[in-house]
Amino acid sequence: MLQYCLLLLIGLELFAISGCQNKSDHQSKSEKKSPAKVSAIPQEANLTEVELTEQAVQRLGITTAPVEKQMVGQVRSLGGEVTLPPGELAVVVAPVAGTVQLPTESTLPKPGSSVKRGRPIFRFVPLISPERLVPTPAERAQIANAKANLISLQMTADGDMQQFQEQVTAAQIALNRAEQLLSDRVGSERAVDDAKAQLALAEAGLKVAKERKQVLDRLTSDVEKESATPIDIDSPLDGIVRSLPVTLGQTVSAGTTLFEIVNLEELWIRVPVYVGLLNELKTDEPVTIKIFGDNPADTTLTATPIAAPPAADPLSSTADVYYSISNTNSRFRPGERVSVSIPTLSEAESLVIPVNALLYDMYGGTWVYTRIDEHHFRRTRVNVRRTTQDLAILESGPPVGTEVVVDGVAELFGTEFGTGK
Repeated sequence: MLQYCLLLLIGLELFAISGCQNKSDHQSKSEKKSPAKVSAIPQEANLTEVELTEQAVQRLGITTAPVEKQMVGQVRSLGGEVTLPPGELAVVVAPVAGTVQLPTESTLPKPGSSVKRGRPIFRFVPLISPERLVPTPAERAQIANAKANLISLQMTADGDMQQFQEQVTAAQIALNRAEQLLSDRVGSERAVDDAKAQLALAEAGLKVAKERKQVLDRLTSDVEKESATPIDIDSPLDGIVRSLPVTLGQTVSAGTTLFEIVNLEELWIRVPVYVGLLNELKTDEPVTIKIFGDNPADTTLTATPIAAPPAADPLSSTADVYYSISNTNSRFRPGERVSVSIPTLSEAESLVIPVNALLYDMYGGTWVYTRIDEHHFRRTRVNVRRTTQDLAILESGPPVGTEVVVDGVAELFGTEFGTGK
């Protein structure tokens, strides 16, 4: 009996051990077949911390500035169009009927090439007297028509010169008055600038009118002598050849366009503004220009307001505001669309940092390096609303008073990714 009890106890123990082992195997199999696994990842702020030695801090020349809150003027971004200022497009036409020839000791410029003022573009042979002693009826009609056109053009040139002379006189008087009011402290710098611009436009028009009259006077003298002296048609201004619609050897009638020269060194930007916004904008202050698709890190461009003839569109309920911008590097083209940030009368409190503290990554993201302690720096993402010449206005960023690196940002970035010295 005792032997039977011992065998029963041994059997029960083996059964219990086997059951536990099966349960353990079942649990391990269920763990291996888990359909998903969720792992915690570090926060972005904990991934980008740089520790420097005292010697490295001094060698990199790191300086910092605190994040501040300031009252900042708001801006409104509108679309603008790059246009040519008046007087910067010269369309040269044939004064009378004649033949277009290649100028002496000069080559024919191609459209898009640069030319200087006074460079001969074409040599023009007027068709005033017949080549034969007895002209045909068609030649007589063509000669008579050319002489009639010459007389009409001469009268128009005389009137244009007198008109521009009066405009120059009036513009000079307006400029003298504006300068006197400014010296008496009752005028403004803008009024003086506007008067100077009007005087420059009038003088440019008078200069072109005088040159045209000289050519017509020479042609009139040739008509009286019954001779046709070839004329060099020169470029009236420095610029780029926009078009050459005629070919060498072609006989053209009076008034036919020979070539067009455009000066792109200074351009205007026309901004159509909804009339309901005009009273909210500071249209008499400089504005910031951005080219669509440009890198945010590129240097901001500034345009100044100018006085231009009033213009508006009743269909869109907009009024045009004009700004002038330098284009010596040929960055803009007439007809191009740009973004114009115009300051408004309202202000709001915003976070600001020095603009040199901003760091742009390869995807256009904006960062700053905050100073944790004397030797530790952390790269922190910021959202930039806009930038000025000196400040970066933030939508969100570090708390007020946080020290951000101003000098040495690029060196820290290189150190972080192993490209610094």
